[in-house]
Amino acid sequence: MKVPKFKSLKEEREFWDTHDSTDYLDDFEVAKDVVFVRPKKEVISLRLDPTIIKKLKELADREGLLPTTYARMLIIKGIRDRAV
Repeated sequence: MKVPKFKSLKEEREFWDTHDSTDYLDDFEVAKDVVFVRPKKEVISLRLDPTIIKKLKELADREGLLPTTYARMLIIKGIRDRAV
């Protein structure tokens, strides 16, 4: 089978959501020297009351996460919820 040409990324996503890529193995090429680059992130510093930090650590521990990871998730969710 031949992979069709797509007019948009959306069209391609819909295609692969409904088709098995193993049916098209002959159409694929081996990629060499593939590098996955993550976007650079910036660090900010937050001053928080010790009681807030203690609670943050407790909540993060309940979720099985590090406090910084949990705080980042809360900040991202809060921003996304307000960016509508």
